[in-house]
Amino acid sequence: MSEEVKKQGFFKNVLKSIKDFDKYEDFALETRGVAFKYLIKLITIFCIIISIVYTYKIVDNVNNLYVGLKDKLPDFSYQDGNLKANSENPTIIEDYGNMLGVIIVDTQTDTNKIHDTYYKDYIAKYGSASIFTENSLILYRSELNGQVSYNYSDLLSSYNINSFTKQDIINNIDNINIASFYFSIYIMIFIYLWIVYFISIIIDVLILSCLGYIVSRMSRLKLKFAPAFSVSIHAITLPILLNLIYIIVNLLTGFEIKYFDIMYNTIAYIYVIVAILMIKTDFLNRQAELIKIAQEQMKVKEDMKDKEDEEEKKKEEEKDNSVCPDKKEDNNSNDEEDNNINSKKEKSKKEKKDKSSDEPLGDTSYDAK
Repeated sequence: MSEEVKKQGFFKNVLKSIKDFDKYEDFALETRGVAFKYLIKLITIFCIIISIVYTYKIVDNVNNLYVGLKDKLPDFSYQDGNLKANSENPTIIEDYGNMLGVIIVDTQTDTNKIHDTYYKDYIAKYGSASIFTENSLILYRSELNGQVSYNYSDLLSSYNINSFTKQDIINNIDNINIASFYFSIYIMIFIYLWIVYFISIIIDVLILSCLGYIVSRMSRLKLKFAPAFSVSIHAITLPILLNLIYIIVNLLTGFEIKYFDIMYNTIAYIYVIVAILMIKTDFLNRQAELIKIAQEQMKVKEDMKDKEDEEEKKKEEEKDNSVCPDKKEDNNSNDEEDNNINSKKEKSKKEKKDKSSDEPLGDTSYDAK
């Protein structure tokens, strides 16, 4: 059974894992190596597709951000740790608030007054902000629980950058090889997602394996942990595909399902339980079939034995019939001899009787007076 499953294509096994519970008995007979290879392929295909969508989304956001900042940021120049913007008023960009937070360029306000100036109206509204002052970059992030300040000289000295303008940055970005840039982003996302989802899915499979092992023991089916592990790998196929579809829809449209994680786990649990019960049912049906086959074999053996007994009886009767004619001839010849002897004895008796009637009865004589 396991060899047949091994020879089948990956995508056929995916379809059978989703819609054919009868095949889970074959999946339970797979070796751990075969089942693990199936899981690796499933995770790899999942991450390939998701990485493409993530890369598309990131690249699209980066392009929009680049075009937006290119048009909305004022001309600026950097020289020896100081940033100067060619604008009388601070530049505030709120278009990317949900993605990056508010972006503020203010090279005139004192650094110590930045928090009081922008926190209430902008930082508190979006929860995060990137503020470019005259000599430092101030980041506000909810996960940082406050602000973090970086001096330009400390950030750029390691790259030997002492001066630049807005146009220099635009020229450098335009000269970037876009294809290699996109591919680099894709590879980084793929590696990151593969590691994260591999760990997550393996944990889910181990939990499902424990559930399958417990259910098999409760149903009096002596299923070891290795078959339960193989069954769990195939049982999680549909949840992984549903998760793939949900992530794609969520990234492209923003559509969310509040309790998707609960649904993900519930479907996997149902598949494991149903698969174990189906294996149990198939096992019982097979036992019943074996019992019927054994009974039929007993009947056939009895019929064969009866036929053999009848044949032996017929052979004995035929032997008896072949022997009886000789015995009858001997008996007839003996009877004829006995009859001849008896007839001879009767003749001799008659002859003696006749002789005795001719002789005188005695010697006495009578005289006449």
